[in-house]
Amino acid sequence: MELTNLLLLSSLLSLAIATCNRDNCLRALAGTPTKASSFCATYTKTQQTATPIPTYGSFCSNLPSRVSSACSCVVTSTPTSAPTCVPSPVIDASTRNGNFEDYPPPGQGVFNIQPPWYFNSRDSQNAFGEFRTEPAGADGVGKTVAAFQLSGQQPNVLPGAFLRLSQPITYCNGTTYAFSLYARQLGSLGSQTCRLSFFSDFEGGIASFETPAFTDQFQKFGPVTRKPFRDNGVLNAKGEWEDRLDILVQCTGITGKPVVDTLFEVDAVRVVPVAG
Repeated sequence: MELTNLLLLSSLLSLAIATCNRDNCLRALAGTPTKASSFCATYTKTQQTATPIPTYGSFCSNLPSRVSSACSCVVTSTPTSAPTCVPSPVIDASTRNGNFEDYPPPGQGVFNIQPPWYFNSRDSQNAFGEFRTEPAGADGVGKTVAAFQLSGQQPNVLPGAFLRLSQPITYCNGTTYAFSLYARQLGSLGSQTCRLSFFSDFEGGIASFETPAFTDQFQKFGPVTRKPFRDNGVLNAKGEWEDRLDILVQCTGITGKPVVDTLFEVDAVRVVPVAG
């Protein structure tokens, strides 16, 4: 019987020691978790009596045993370091996604290798986007393309007709990336001025190409280099920051001049890290 009581008492003592009592000492440390974690990580690895106790140690009666006990409740595990981000292509036209090849007619489900592009037409009632098949040209450009159909606007109407083609992206902080694509403009622009831009939610405008540069043949625009950097937002398990990339096409009429409907086609998008 005595042995049973001793075992029970021993178990209760162990439980009491393992329990974090919310006394003033623990409350003081828990009230400043960042500072307390930094202090406790050092305090629990050194000679406790030789380690200066912060001002809130007075709540612990300046007793190393109480500080150590409270620290064991504040620092429950060793923080894991952030994963090392490995720069890789965000969008690479050597994959099907960069060339829009994974976008069949509605009802024909095909899995995309990367997150899908999508047209955002809510910004303008005078624009329509679709994925269409064209004869392939040089460099494999022109198979399945993203088509921007913009209605003619009245002269001097701002912001005119514009349309976004968007896709979620992830990238390594501080890595330089090169942005490029192939594009062409079909039909007459009339007296409109048009612009094609790379744009992201966090970085804002990345690069823009103006009307005089476009012809009815696919040509390469870019590469334009940019080093994204951010200190807030969503960080994924690979150490990459999450963002959204837009390809924006906008056309605006000129005062007193006739305007026409306009068609732009985009293909072979690339956003790849720059070596070095």
